[in-house]
Amino acid sequence: MTRSAVTGMGTGRVVFGVILGVIAIAFIVVGIIYCVEPSGSLPAWLGRETVQVGKQQLPSATYRPLRAVGSLITGVVFAIGTWFSLAYKAKATTGTATSSVTGVTEVS
Repeated sequence: MTRSAVTGMGTGRVVFGVILGVIAIAFIVVGIIYCVEPSGSLPAWLGRETVQVGKQQLPSATYRPLRAVGSLITGVVFAIGTWFSLAYKAKATTGTATSSVTGVTEVS
């Protein structure tokens, strides 16, 4: 018997939770990078910014606070989604089901 069968979780929920967790960690790390590094030190795919001084392009010393906050909030949202996907347990069925269309009670 697998662990997910014992705990009542399907493997799809576990995989989905792990994927959400990896995405959450990535967004939180990017948010911290935005807080710590100036715009001129960032890689191009994170929005490197340069300043024209005379004829030279120099790295900017500004920071990206809105991107940092946005990344951190997104990471927290994904972390909450991870927690819900891994910690949520459906209510146990009692063995009887009532059909809402016909009103008939079926016993299983």
